[in-house]
Amino acid sequence: MQLGGGEATVTLTIKNYIKPNDSVTLVFAKQHKAIQSIRVASYLDDPTDAVTIAAQFAKLPDGTNHVTGTQINGASKQLTVVTQNSNYQPI
Repeated sequence: MQLGGGEATVTLTIKNYIKPNDSVTLVFAKQHKAIQSIRVASYLDDPTDAVTIAAQFAKLPDGTNHVTGTQINGASKQLTVVTQNSNYQPI
C-alpha cells in the first residue's frame, strides 16, 4: 500500500490487488471526509489486455456522497464506456 495526496486529499494506492502489476487507487477529500474518486488499472487475461476504470464522486446538498460519473477503457478492445449521473431529486 502507498499513501500520498495533496493538501486537500489523501490517496491510498494498493498495488498487486488481484493480479500482478494491477492497482486500485482511492482518493479521499479531507474537507468532506468522503471518497472523491476511485481508479482501477488491471487487465483481462494478459497484461496487454489493459483495462482501466475510473469513478468520480460528489456530495448532494443533503450530504449524500454519490457517483457522478464513470469511465471504463478497454484499450486492446478499442472500447470506452462513459456514464454520467445528474439531476438527482428527492422522491
